[in-house]
Amino acid sequence: MKVLIILVLVLFLTCLWDAKKGKIPNPLILIGAFYGLLRMFYYQKFFVYIPGIIFPIIVMFPLYKIGTMGAGDLKLFAMIGFYFPFMETIYCILLAFVIAAGYSLLIMVKDKDYRERFSYLLSYVRDIFTTGNIRYYYKDFEGNDCIKENNRRKVHMAIPLFLSIFLHLGGGFL
Repeated sequence: MKVLIILVLVLFLTCLWDAKKGKIPNPLILIGAFYGLLRMFYYQKFFVYIPGIIFPIIVMFPLYKIGTMGAGDLKLFAMIGFYFPFMETIYCILLAFVIAAGYSLLIMVKDKDYRERFSYLLSYVRDIFTTGNIRYYYKDFEGNDCIKENNRRKVHMAIPLFLSIFLHLGGGFL
């Protein structure tokens, strides 16, 4: 249980850092992974936890490559696998994405730009299917910005992940 308190503390600190600086520091992820590794050694269930570490990297790497997710977010999601068996890790990740999507929808409705955002997403997907090329999400094929930097909304994924872990540890009622 003490190790899970460390997980919650590390996630809380990453939330603060991510919200303030827009980045997740590697030392925090390493501290979290180290204590998770100790937990794996203690329970001697490596094969239960290893898929939960590798899966987020494999599945979310394309999101990182197109610029919709930061490297710190990717590493943070992988760090969760050190603490929970595979299905619990997937549950926490999916819940984090649901929380992030809900937050994003609220912001789009508040700013009244949901049509613009969904139109851009649909045109991005259409471009992929018509050209067969995958490009950086906020750039056209020539590398020019499609959306002005100050107009981009960033969801700091450390926050939804922290909330999902908090809900999961608090009884998993969702």
